[in-house]
Amino acid sequence: MKLSEIYGTEAVSRDGKRRGWVRGVLASGGRPQFLQCFDEEEREFDIDILNAEESGGKIIFDDRAAVKSGCISLRLGLPAYDETGKLLGTLCDVISGKGGIFYVIGRRKYRPENISVGDAVIVRPPRTLKDNVTSGGKVILKKGTALTGEALKKAEDAGEYFQAQMKTI
Repeated sequence: MKLSEIYGTEAVSRDGKRRGWVRGVLASGGRPQFLQCFDEEEREFDIDILNAEESGGKIIFDDRAAVKSGCISLRLGLPAYDETGKLLGTLCDVISGKGGIFYVIGRRKYRPENISVGDAVIVRPPRTLKDNVTSGGKVILKKGTALTGEALKKAEDAGEYFQAQMKTI
């Protein structure tokens, strides 16, 4: 689901009680959490993104409102900077799919764990390993590897999750 393609899409609840259109997105911790919608009478309601699916050009959803209070409005077009203040471009899109969630800034994609969103987007560099992660004399992850979700999964599968975390310090 690409956010840039769902603005204005019709939203239909599974029980058929609420209908409307997508007008925006709320995010928390850098991750899209809710689709902001409105109905025919311009009353607003929110859809939990975990309970929404795209089907036949419509958003089908199960209504959920528990997480909403900690969310902020996520807008495309926000300026994006690196940790030194250098302008990287603007937030073009947020892509959510099987590979996870990615923030698109210019032509590059960034993981939510490296992003802070407010009035602007701040991109932090990923943590990198300062030494090899080993298990039984075998190198699992090499020094300099970015500690991404995939790298952590590989370390966890080898029983070296803690070692991987500690070698970024």
